[in-house]
Amino acid sequence: MELHIAENLRIMRQKYGYTLEALAEIIAVSRQTVAKWEAGDSHPDIVNCIKLANLYKMSLDELVNKPLLAVQKNDFIPENGRICGVLDISEESTIKLPESVLELFDMKCGDKVLLLADKTQGLALVKCSIF
Repeated sequence: MELHIAENLRIMRQKYGYTLEALAEIIAVSRQTVAKWEAGDSHPDIVNCIKLANLYKMSLDELVNKPLLAVQKNDFIPENGRICGVLDISEESTIKLPESVLELFDMKCGDKVLLLADKTQGLALVKCSIF
């Protein structure tokens, strides 16, 4: 099994706007330690992995195993509509669909959407008109 923790740590640190120094201070390690983690020269111990996963609001599995770089590099193909971006859930537990998705599926305010959920497959939204 290939680990993706080094690249994921770099991606998430940059996404959150932390410098090596700032992240090191938050996690209570040295800047050099964080740099070694991101270079793949060493890995954080489980306690630091938990701190990092909590900081970045992700699971340990996502932090260690999910290839975030591959997802970021995957081009959006309009005719297929596979990856449209990452959505945040608001304090009110709502999400806002990007304009590109609304246009792709010819959706507008007031349209009905069916939410499908499966623990092994994830979530899906389907435009529907029968409800």
